[in-house]
Amino acid sequence: MRVYEKDSEFVASCPELDVYTYGQDAEEARRRLKHVIAFYANTAQDLGYKIDASELLANLQKTMPARSESFLN
Repeated sequence: MRVYEKDSEFVASCPELDVYTYGQDAEEARRRLKHVIAFYANTAQDLGYKIDASELLANLQKTMPARSESFLN
C-alpha cells in the first residue's frame, strides 16, 4: 500500500491491483482502500478466480503512516 497527501487529501493505493482511494486523513484513505480490495476480491471469487481477500488485506496491515507528498510502501 502507498499513501500520500495531495491537495489537502490523502490518497491510498494498491499498485498491484491499480486501485486508488482518498480520504480526509491517512486512516480514512486506508480504510476505504481495504473496503475496495475486499469488494475486488469478492467479485473476482464470484467470477471464479481464486483470490484470497484475507491475504490481500493482511498485506495492507504492513503499512507506515503517511507523510506529505511521500510514497510509502
